[in-house]
Amino acid sequence: MAENFSARKIWNYSPDEPISYNPLFDRPVNAVKIFNGMVRRWISISRFLLSVLLGFVIYQYLTPSLQTMQNLAADWVLFIFLRNTALLCLVAGSLHLYLHAYKVQGDRFKFLKREMATNNKNFKFNNQVYDNIFWSVASGVTVWTGYEVLYLTSVANGWITVAPFADHPIQFFVWILCFPLIRGIHFYFIHRLLHHPFLYKHVHIIHHLNVNTGPWSGISMHPIENLIYQSSPLIHFIIPSDPVIVILHLLLVTVNPAFTHSGFEKIMNKDTKISDSADFHHQLHHKYFDCNYGNMDVPLDVWLGTHHDGTKEATEKLRMKKRKAVA
Repeated sequence: MAENFSARKIWNYSPDEPISYNPLFDRPVNAVKIFNGMVRRWISISRFLLSVLLGFVIYQYLTPSLQTMQNLAADWVLFIFLRNTALLCLVAGSLHLYLHAYKVQGDRFKFLKREMATNNKNFKFNNQVYDNIFWSVASGVTVWTGYEVLYLTSVANGWITVAPFADHPIQFFVWILCFPLIRGIHFYFIHRLLHHPFLYKHVHIIHHLNVNTGPWSGISMHPIENLIYQSSPLIHFIIPSDPVIVILHLLLVTVNPAFTHSGFEKIMNKDTKISDSADFHHQLHHKYFDCNYGNMDVPLDVWLGTHHDGTKEATEKLRMKKRKAVA
């Protein structure tokens, strides 16, 4: 059974069962679990499905024409920056207001009882939320926009090859199906890199000040970390894809973290679940630091010995490992 508030006085809420990963990697293969996992991701309301739909809308209606983007110009670059800022404000801002400011669902499914920090000199403006907003926009949106502009102007000028949906429909859907695997592998290894003592002290520490995370914590990072963290879409410069896929990929690494850092496992309307939100797997990383570097789509933490399944036994094992390291 996972850690709970009464046992450890740590969590306001934690899942009843130990953390499990993508059933695709279970052995022996369980077809029912794989099918149910796909249904939750694709058919039910999920942050992944919402990102897919948003990607189509953005590219179709909120992206300048390829002709316009052939030449770098301040007007269309600024438009994309402001569009991305507005998208992040819409998602992270709405989640913050719903879950933290107005506390519409109270503390139901909230991992940690305490509120976002105020009067804390560790954060800019002595306020965790203001600090997170600053880094999310000044660093996160700037890097996001930079990668997007680099890709779009490359496409507009024919510098890279694309694979339009009309010509390559199967490849289009293969990309979407592979996103969780691509992001899971990339995130694990760049995250381990960011925990190198030098990079942690000078770069990653900004993000890790958020032990108690909120929607604005998602891409609240040092610019160097955002450059590294958001780099997975560079794969599209090597392997052709439809531009919609690249827009979606960028959304998954920038807007989706507002959900995964919300501090609440589920978003509720009274007794009805609206959507899944944060996962306990990553909350454990923010709490204990030396575990769960990846995500639940690829069980690299299990394979490479950095897994914390949320149980009391896993916490004691991690603490013992740390004590031995400093002995």
